[in-house]
Amino acid sequence: MKNKKCLLCLTLIVVLAFTSFFAACDKRGDGKPLEGSMTIVILAEDETQTKAVEVDLSKFTDSDRLNDVIDVLAAEQKLCYKGSNGIYGMYYTAMGIPVEAEYNGETYMTDSYIIEENASAGKYVYLFTSVESDQLKVTEGYTAQSVEYEGQKLVEAAKGASFLELTDGAVVCFSLIVYAG
Repeated sequence: MKNKKCLLCLTLIVVLAFTSFFAACDKRGDGKPLEGSMTIVILAEDETQTKAVEVDLSKFTDSDRLNDVIDVLAAEQKLCYKGSNGIYGMYYTAMGIPVEAEYNGETYMTDSYIIEENASAGKYVYLFTSVESDQLKVTEGYTAQSVEYEGQKLVEAAKGASFLELTDGAVVCFSLIVYAG
């Protein structure tokens, strides 16, 4: 009986230690609160379908990244996406804005994708930013791609959305690029 109590106590201690360890590893929300706003743009091939979403950064901290913002906007049904999470972070294959739909007299929100990857046509979702420190640097033999949004030049991001920091006044843009390999 004494051995069972010791084993139970030891198991409880190990479980608590693991729980504390993993809780300490979760840094989300531990940073300083942010101020200001940023804009996420989905730049459509047909510019009339281009959508922009203003983001109030006061809901986030300096430990959050663009991915966190996108997840919150998706939960609030202000943005929708398709993608997969891999070793280098989230890889987006479609971006859009949920729209109202009706079925059998019931109204609900459904995903409506503005841009979507089409690998067979060489079209891929790409991320551009106005934040100079996050832009891909030009190297010999390579010129960074860019797009324009409301008169502002946005340059391809050097990092993925899982690593882009949140910056007041930033404009980040998801657009399709055509890669003819």
